[in-house]
This record gives sequence, C-alpha cells and structure tokens, in this order.
Amino acid sequence: MSAYFETLNRRAGAAAQKPAPAPAAERPPAERPSEPPPPPPQRTLQVLRPAQVGLRELPKEYGALREKLLVTANGKPLKALVFAGCGGGEGCTRVVREFAETLASSGLNVLLIDADLRTAGLTTSIAAGGADITELVGHSRSLPATSWGKGKLTVVPSVASHPDKERFLRSAEFATWVDAQRSTYDYVLFDTPPLLRFADGTLIGRLCDGVVIVAQAEATEREDLVRTREQLERAHVRVVGVVLNRDRTWVPDVLRPYVSTE
Repeated sequence: MSAYFETLNRRAGAAAQKPAPAPAAERPPAERPSEPPPPPPQRTLQVLRPAQVGLRELPKEYGALREKLLVTANGKPLKALVFAGCGGGEGCTRVVREFAETLASSGLNVLLIDADLRTAGLTTSIAAGGADITELVGHSRSLPATSWGKGKLTVVPSVASHPDKERFLRSAEFATWVDAQRSTYDYVLFDTPPLLRFADGTLIGRLCDGVVIVAQAEATEREDLVRTREQLERAHVRVVGVVLNRDRTWVPDVLRPYVSTE
C-alpha cells in the first residue's frame, strides 16, 4: 500500500476516535458556528430599451447600404432620409431601426424619428420614452443622445394618433425643427407610414434629402413600386433607392463568388 493511502487510513482512524461535538447550547460562545449569510435579494425582470440592453450583431447589408447612399449622393450630403414602404407590411420599421443602429455603431451621431402619427410602430417596438415628436417640435428642442457603440443614437417617439397630421407635417414649426436636426446630427432617419396609403412620407420627404422605399421580396408588386415612384416624383421628392427586405437566396455563401450574376 502506498504512503498516500496509509496517510488516509491514519486520518480516518483519528476521526473515529475523536469524541462527538457537544450540542450547540453547551458550547462556549466562541465555538458556536457563525450564522450563514442571508441569500442575495432576487432581481425583478425589467423591460429595457435596446440601448440599455447593448449592441447586437446586425446584417452586413446595412453597411453596404450606407456605401450605396454615399455613392448615390455624388458629393452632396444625404443626411435626412425617409424610409417607407408602399402598401404596408414590408418591414420598414425594422429596416430603418437596424440601419440607424449600424450607423451609430460605426461612430456617427444618429437621430431616429418615429413619424408614424397613426400607429407609432417604432415607438412600440423599442419601448421608447420621453417627449414625443409633437412636444419636441412645439418646444423647438431635442432629446438627449444615448451612447451606442462608437457613436450615439437618439430615438424620438411618436403619439399613436394626432387630430390633424397633415397640418402638423406642413407647418413651418415642423420644417424649422427638421432643419435644426440636420445641422445637429450626422444622419436624421424618419420611419413613416406606407406611401401609397398615406401622404405623411411624401410630405416629410419634401423636407429631406430623399426617400428610401422598402419593398418585400416576393410580396411587393412591381406596379406598386412604379406608382410609389411616380407619386414621389410628382411631389418633387427624390427617390434615393429601394431596399429589398426579406430576400432569400439558395446559394451558400461559400459558393457565391463562383456564381455568375450576368
């Protein structure tokens, strides 16, 4: 038997000969075991805004979208942009939100505005709080920015309904407020209702550098895209481009360099 096991046997024998400890009441106070520490308090679950939760990995296509916008600008600034679908359901709110996050993560100061005065879809999706767009315009002020990656992201919430949306969007106060945001932020992005159903996106587009139309792959009809473009052109609103959302490809990434697109 090895010395290791002999040592264990000696320890076991010594433990067997050792008298049982006295009850806790008979021990001297110094020998009484200390009371266990109280359990840590349980934390309640809280719903946090995306900026509080932290950054998440976004599709690389948003970086490509920014590069395409820079090329389209042709030396002229494209700072204020409207994102809108044609008839609804294209996923515009998610596209503009994630694009804003991508820009802010790269080190830019971005303002994201929920300009849907009917459903406030963006406000609901990210639980945005604070003064809404009507209050900010009425008092000619802005919200504080939140650090996001290397940059900053400010989200302006919207009301779910407004008694006179067109009057508000046509007002000189709104135009002045938009112009002030252009001089403050690197990018000002608007999430607006569908262009073919409501005039909001067209009205805001006249105050911005252009409109990005969001279409859904295999869902948005070509005729709707043509009608949307013609509607914007009649209003003298520049169409910057089209984002094809929810596009699917059956070619694996490893094989794409070998597939001809001609």
